[in-house]
Amino acid sequence: MHRGAQPLFPRSALGGDVDVMNRFDGKRIQLLAALESLWQNTRGRTMLVEHAMTADPVCVSAETTLPELVEMFHDRRFRHLLVSDDKGRLIGLISDRDVLRMMGPGTAYKEVLEGILTGEIMSTDLVTVGRQTPVTEAIVEMVNHGISCLPVVDGDRAVGILTSTDMHVLLQMLLQTLTTTGTEKPAGTAQ
Repeated sequence: MHRGAQPLFPRSALGGDVDVMNRFDGKRIQLLAALESLWQNTRGRTMLVEHAMTADPVCVSAETTLPELVEMFHDRRFRHLLVSDDKGRLIGLISDRDVLRMMGPGTAYKEVLEGILTGEIMSTDLVTVGRQTPVTEAIVEMVNHGISCLPVVDGDRAVGILTSTDMHVLLQMLLQTLTTTGTEKPAGTAQ
C-alpha cells in the first residue's frame, strides 16, 4: 500500500486495542495481512488455507493422559489438539468434546481418568487439507463432514490447523469491511 492510502481492511476492524495481543487479535492481524495482500496483488485471487490456518499446531502424543488433556485444553483455551507419533506424523485428533464424553457419571475417580490415554479416544478417520487448498474448499469439507476443524498437512506431517473459530474471525472481518467500505475500494487507495 502506498503512503497516504486508506487501508481496505482498517485496523479498526480488529475490534479493540491492537496493543493488547491475545490469540484472536493475532489471528485478526494475520487475516488482515492476507486479505490486504490478496486485494493489492491480484484482485480475485483465491484465499488459501495457509493464509487462515494456525501454523505450528500444538500436538500431543497418543500416550497423553486424560487429566493432562484437560489441563492443556483449560490452560491454552483450545478446543482441538492434533495427535502425532514419535516421528511427528499426524495420527489423530482429539477435541474437548471427546474428553468431556469420558467424564460422565461414574468416572470421577482420578485413578480411572489417569488410565485413559489420548490414543484410546482420539479420532483417526481424519479429513485433512493442504496449505494450498482454497479456503472455500476447506469450508465445504467442514460443512459436508459436520466437523469444526481441519488438520493442515504436508505429506503426513501436521503443519497447521484450520478451525471454525478461524472461519468466524475471517467472516467477521469480511462483514465489517463490507459494512464499512461497501464493495468498492475506498477512494485514495491503489487500484
